[in-house]
Amino acid sequence: MTLSSGTDRSGAITTGGTAQALVAANPDRHGLTGQNISTGDLWINETGGTAAVDGLGSYKVPTNSMFEIETVFAISIIGATTGQKFTATEW
Repeated sequence: MTLSSGTDRSGAITTGGTAQALVAANPDRHGLTGQNISTGDLWINETGGTAAVDGLGSYKVPTNSMFEIETVFAISIIGATTGQKFTATEW
């Protein structure tokens, strides 16, 4: 799969307090760029593991902060509240 123009991966936390897939593993991915556009912190795990609040291997993305990830592994995301929004582009 070629992602030269980017693929929209924006969304929202479906169940607060439960990690969910942001993107599946993809050997053709160059990177993922995004921003936390919610009013609460989000956490991301970029190693194929499960994102956890304050968990080892998970990175905190505070409100309005941007992130850029370069990995081919699955990326998971978690937020405390259902409906927390994020915008992201896989390229």
